[in-house]
Amino acid sequence: MSLLLSLAMRNLGRNRRRTVLTALTVTLGTALLTLALSMLNGILGATLEKAAGMAGHVRVVDVDYARREQLMPLAENLPDVAAVLAAVQGQPHVLAAYPHIAMGVTGAREDQEIGERFALLHGAPEAYYRDVLHLDQFLASGAMPTADDEALVGRAFAEEIEAKVGDSLIVFGQTQDGSPAPARLKIAALVDLGSTTQNRQIWVAMSKAQWMADLDGGATEVLIQTDDFERAVDVAAGLRDLPALATYDVHAWDERSPYDQIGGLMTAIQSIAASIIVFITGLGVLNTMFMSVLERTAEIGVMRAFGLRRWQTVLLFFFEAFVIAALGGAVGIALGATGATIFGRVGIHLGEGASKMPATIPINETIYPHLTPDILVTGFMLGLAMAVVGGFLPALRASRIQPIDAMRQHR
Repeated sequence: MSLLLSLAMRNLGRNRRRTVLTALTVTLGTALLTLALSMLNGILGATLEKAAGMAGHVRVVDVDYARREQLMPLAENLPDVAAVLAAVQGQPHVLAAYPHIAMGVTGAREDQEIGERFALLHGAPEAYYRDVLHLDQFLASGAMPTADDEALVGRAFAEEIEAKVGDSLIVFGQTQDGSPAPARLKIAALVDLGSTTQNRQIWVAMSKAQWMADLDGGATEVLIQTDDFERAVDVAAGLRDLPALATYDVHAWDERSPYDQIGGLMTAIQSIAASIIVFITGLGVLNTMFMSVLERTAEIGVMRAFGLRRWQTVLLFFFEAFVIAALGGAVGIALGATGATIFGRVGIHLGEGASKMPATIPINETIYPHLTPDILVTGFMLGLAMAVVGGFLPALRASRIQPIDAMRQHR
């Protein structure tokens, strides 16, 4: 084995220029892979954090509401929100809890006829709007509401009904028993969340939503914020053990649809990106190793004639590819980690177009790569995988060279 390794090292030094160029290919591939995985980790991490915040790290709802939540059934509500809030207050890792009501409404300017202009109306405490949704940071015009009859209106819905700040808005919702529930709201501000879907929403005071839904002191759900959204499953498990919540549905955000599928989607995206980079870089190693086999056909034939076995020939070329990948990968990891660390501090600005994409959760205009030890290990291991990808076929070809054919070809 040591003889094969020494032969591999000698062969790498015979054509240093090609060896260096191949190592640079692996270096650039590994650096790009490390930076790309860090960027994906940053983008998806920020997206998940937003999703968790909007959905509530942990949610408490009526069991029947959980079964039919696509319909937002107001009749399946939490009649005594105060008892739920008191039960979760002070529990480990719980930072805050907010009652919330969501209902579909139709709306129009006061001087218009009510037509088929639909929006999603939210009712929650002002602290939820500021501290969780950060709506005060997305105001396109106007200011945060100061009265119960004032509302924040999404820009897309406001444009559809040709409304502006200061206009009166008439909305029709329904009570928990299905009766019509009209309300007059003054538009305090227009909100631009960068997504057409999210910009068709209306946000009102909790008291106004309770009045419309006829839920005095009640809500359809309680959204709980924890100190770390990634441990929400454990927090939810602890809250389910509380006697006061025993009859309710208590689940973490990533235990509920569609968020429970995001983890698999993240893994798929990262795997596709890694596979593409490994394949392209592997082609560079493949080229070098094939050229080496062609140049050393006669030499390989002689070694085979002196007793070098097929599996030893395969190992010889794998050692060469492995050394190139290990050296190039180590340097690439260092470069990629440096780039990810720098961009993780200053960010990468994508422009305003990124936040205007028609997605349920808008992508930030500036992304911050997030480097973790797992990414470093993955990057280096995939760098070694480049050696396997690029070295397999040349090694297999070299092992099939027959001594007599090699000598005839180069006599």
